[in-house]
This record gives sequence, C-alpha cells and structure tokens, in this order.
Amino acid sequence: MVLGIVIIAAACVDMGVIKGFAGMETTGHETDIVLIVVGVLIIIVAAFGCFGAWKESPKLLYIFAGCLIVIILLELSVGIAAAALRPQIEGTLKTQLRASFIKNKSTREEDSTYREFWDRVQSSLECCGVTGPDNYVNSEPRLNPSFSCCPPDGSDRADEIKRSDCISLAKYYQQGCEERVLGTVHSAGMTVIVCGILFCFLEVIGIVLALWLAHSIKTQDKGRETA
Repeated sequence: MVLGIVIIAAACVDMGVIKGFAGMETTGHETDIVLIVVGVLIIIVAAFGCFGAWKESPKLLYIFAGCLIVIILLELSVGIAAAALRPQIEGTLKTQLRASFIKNKSTREEDSTYREFWDRVQSSLECCGVTGPDNYVNSEPRLNPSFSCCPPDGSDRADEIKRSDCISLAKYYQQGCEERVLGTVHSAGMTVIVCGILFCFLEVIGIVLALWLAHSIKTQDKGRETA
C-alpha cells in the first residue's frame, strides 16, 4: 500500500511541476495520470494480498502474484513511455515558455496572467528572462528587466526605489529561467522514473514471497490431510 501511495505522490508532484511551468498551457500529463491509476491499483491489490494471507488461501495469493506481474508490466511500459516522451515534453515546454514570455512583455490587460506567471517563475527560481535579462532589452517592446528579476534586499524602501537601484546597478539575476525550469522538470521526471524502477524490484520480491507463502500453506494443508 505504501508503494502505491508513494507512486501517486511522485506522479502528482511531477504533474504539478509541469503544470506550474507550462506557461499557462497544459501538457505532458498523460504518463503521470497512468501512474496515478497504477498507484491506486497497487493499493487495491496490496489489500487483496493481505486478505489472502490472512485467510491463508493459496488461490488468493496466486491471484495476488498474478496481479503484481500485470502491475510490473504496466509500470515498465509507463516508465519506457515517460523516458521516450520526456524530450518531447521538455521541448514543448520550452516553446510554451518562449511564447508566454512574449505575452509577458505585452501591456494589454488580457495578458496580465502571463506577467503574473513570469513574476512568479522569476522570483521563485531566482532567474530572469528566457535565456537571461537581455531578453527584455533585445526584443520589442524594449523594456528593463521586471522587478521580479531583482533579488530581495530586505530594506524598507519603496518598490520603485528598489527597482531603480536594481536596474541601475544591474543587480538582477543573470541566469535565464529556461535552464532552471527545464532542470526542475527533468529532476521531477527522473524521480518518478527511478521510483518506478525501484518499486518494480520490490514488487518482484512481493511476488516471490506470495508464491512462497502459498506453497507453504499448500504443504501444510497436505500434511494435515495425511495426518
């Protein structure tokens, strides 16, 4: 059951990371959704296995082992698909980040959500622009870096004064957000894949134990019948 809960948690975290950095778009959730379903199945099958062990039923334990084999095959399939699709997801994410950055520089009211998105990304990841602060200056409309590109200085001065000081002294973050975002998403994806591989080994141990227990129960039953 614990394995199922951990898989669900890891998939939800990965889904949240991708959604949080998708530039107001939704992408790359398919493998995470399948993993959440697999996690729920693991919880149900684990409860079934516990019931079979409690009842000392070889048939239920064999069914439990068979279900674990199916789950392992599902996990391996999802893991391979996730590893194969990861570059595509990260490429799509990169395209969406660049598209949303253009709208971030817009002064239109309907694009305010993109400005809020980039302010959140830049302040939380301590980065500026797509590839760097020059993205604000080198493309139309030419703007100074956003105030969210500036590290907090901890003073009580007004925000306008803080921003003016940050811009004039070039104190803003120098690293672009694209590298930070893709690194964060890649790390979250690798965590899910590694967890899936590790749990496959643990489930193989569970299959071996279930088969051994079923065999032991059958041997004991035959011994009682003979006696």
